[in-house]
Parts: sequence; C-alpha cells; structure tokens
Amino acid sequence: MREIELSYTVEPSAEQLRERLTPRSILEYADVYEVRSCEPTDDGAEATVAIDGTEMTVVFSALENGYAYRFVDGGMFEERYSRVTVEDGEEARVTATARYTFDSIWSFVLDRLGAKTVRRELELTITNLLEDVAADEPEPVADEPERADDRE
Repeated sequence: MREIELSYTVEPSAEQLRERLTPRSILEYADVYEVRSCEPTDDGAEATVAIDGTEMTVVFSALENGYAYRFVDGGMFEERYSRVTVEDGEEARVTATARYTFDSIWSFVLDRLGAKTVRRELELTITNLLEDVAADEPEPVADEPERADDRE
C-alpha cells in the first residue's frame, strides 16, 4: 500500500473552494477519467468512470470539509482510497490524499512506479479546482491613466 498526500495553502476562501468541490468536479478536475455517470446517494455519490477503456465504480462520502472516495470495483486497483478536503484558516488549506495498491502480483513494483501518476492526478485536481474558482473572480479594474491635458 502506498500513500501520497499533497497540501497547499491557497488564496481563495475555503467557502469558495468547497462550493466548487463536488464528486463530479473532483473526477473531472483529475483530467484522467471519463465520467460516464454520477448519481447522488444518501451520504455522497456513486460514479462510473472509465480510464483507457477500463470501467470503474467510485463511491463518494461527504465529509464536513470535503469528500472521501474509494474505487469499489473494476479497474486496476486492488484498493484505492482518496480524500480531498478544504480547511478554514487565515488562508484556506487544500489537502488531497491517495492510498492505493494495484491489483497484481507485481503490486510492490507497480505501486512505486504509479506514484508519479497518482501524484500528478492529485496535483491536477487541486490546480483545476483553483483555476475554476479563479475563473469566476472579477477582473480588477485598472484606474484610467491620468492624461497630461486633464490636469489643471
């Protein structure tokens, strides 16, 4: 079993980030899954995704400050559990964690080789979340430059 955790202190407020954080958006922000369905459940959602033609089911549980999710059937993982959370503070802190092991007798090698890919997935999830929030921020209005002939 391998674990990767990334944590960033960011400018957008925790509230702005949590508004964008949904099971579907987490999968889309990762930029590796084709989301085929995402249906709400009593405590989160259940999604069907595909990667390289392999279909997997992902079950999400809502947390107070984000989501936990696990891949429950199909796919390449014997076990995969992830979590994306947003903590309040003077600045918001976004944390993404993945614990996984591949479904193979060679998992001790594959887990290590896959670390870079899993890390990149978590980085993209956070980066795309931040870019999505930033896209809704109003552009700062620059003051009109004072022209010489406007002065008295």
